[in-house]
Amino acid sequence: MPLTGSTRALLNRFLSNEDGSVSIEAAIMTPLMIGLLAVTFVYNDAFRKKSLNTNAAFTISDAISRETDAIDDTYLNGMHDLFDFLTHSADRSGVRFSLLTWDNTIEDYRIDWSEVRGMFDPLDADNMNLLRNRLPNLLHNERVIVVETRSILQPILPNLGLDNQVIYNLAFSRPRFAPQIVWNGS
Repeated sequence: MPLTGSTRALLNRFLSNEDGSVSIEAAIMTPLMIGLLAVTFVYNDAFRKKSLNTNAAFTISDAISRETDAIDDTYLNGMHDLFDFLTHSADRSGVRFSLLTWDNTIEDYRIDWSEVRGMFDPLDADNMNLLRNRLPNLLHNERVIVVETRSILQPILPNLGLDNQVIYNLAFSRPRFAPQIVWNGS
């Protein structure tokens, strides 16, 4: 349907009109801008917490790899406290410390020892199946320290597309100054 002359003139006048009301535009755009800013803030904080958890897991793994003396419950409790401090977790966290050895005869990892603090179950054959593909290739009788961490991510502003989530990290390192890390706990 072709436009008539008067309809075309009205349409051109409407499209070329630059008059407006700032208060109406502000009323429309302000909630949108505040909402976008809030969502950006929530997701930025979530990525910051994920990064803190990753760095804390590698820090703890590296600290354990440098030990030459036997470690005990007090040492691991201190490492869990360190994790909480670095990540600001406040008792909503867990750390599993394990020392694994690769055995060529059975072509699998052996669990030398495994200790947990917080939200974890001890490492057993079932848990080992979940880890196996994430662990490095080792030589016969070579050991690896595995530190797994968990903490709860609670978004600063709820209901903005991000619910409570568990942040899980896995860090591993080889013992540096001794052939193995000796467990001397109860």
